[in-house]
Amino acid sequence: MKKIKIFFVKFLFFIVGNLPFSIIYLISNCLSFIVYYLIGYRVNVVENNLKSSNLNLSEQQIKILKKKFYSHFCDIYLEMIKLDYLSKEQIKDRFKILNPEIANNFLVEGKSVILMVSHYGGYEWCTTLDNFFEHQVAAIYTPLKDKELEKLTRKSRERHGIKLISRYTALDDIRSFEKSGNKFMYGFMADQSPQLRKINYWSKFLGVEVPVFTGAERLAKELNLPVVFAKMSKIKRGRYEMKLELITDNPNSVKDFEITEIYLRLVENQIHENPSYYFWTHKRFKHRKN
Repeated sequence: MKKIKIFFVKFLFFIVGNLPFSIIYLISNCLSFIVYYLIGYRVNVVENNLKSSNLNLSEQQIKILKKKFYSHFCDIYLEMIKLDYLSKEQIKDRFKILNPEIANNFLVEGKSVILMVSHYGGYEWCTTLDNFFEHQVAAIYTPLKDKELEKLTRKSRERHGIKLISRYTALDDIRSFEKSGNKFMYGFMADQSPQLRKINYWSKFLGVEVPVFTGAERLAKELNLPVVFAKMSKIKRGRYEMKLELITDNPNSVKDFEITEIYLRLVENQIHENPSYYFWTHKRFKHRKN
């Protein structure tokens, strides 16, 4: 049964990957209708997230935003498949890094960099970042429980050169990399809700007091690594830009949790600019304080 499932997934990836973008977006239009109207995938979660946030949206605005979000949601997953079949030149035509020198200059100084990203815009295109930076890129991710799907997904996401690090072993792995003398750009997506047993800091995110991940900050302070924020922008379907913003080049000179707070505010600003490009299907506020 598993072999049939994997064969079907591979076949689907092959079909989608070889379609032109124009056809992919026609499929995405149909898929978003099915996912939103017929299946209702996590519609209640999306609506609760939007209503709980400080976006101050009317019922009509929420209705419009949900439609836009599900269109973007389907675009991203189809683009993720298409990425496997794009050349370096095709990727660079569709994905621009506006100021890579913000990170690249640290390699000249012999330093690795922590890159803080959020689930916004074309974040799946970050799997191609090895094409843009002097550092080798290593991204922290959550492994899938299904071993066959995990193997397939890992192969897909590492296709363009990045290295994946399990979040369960990330701290130890990164410490080992730093001791080896190799210099990396470590990608963290720190805008999800941590498990209750791992909560050590609470902050307001979109107006709601929630627990937040602090691993990137703790690692930056321990290893004295500069921290950079990556702001993603969706120009139009299949066209994205990333602009880097230095959070700090001396993490031990700032107060505890200040890096985390700056990151959260930058993510919030990004969301307020265009909320439809944030991933609202995640339960952002499931551990909120009453």
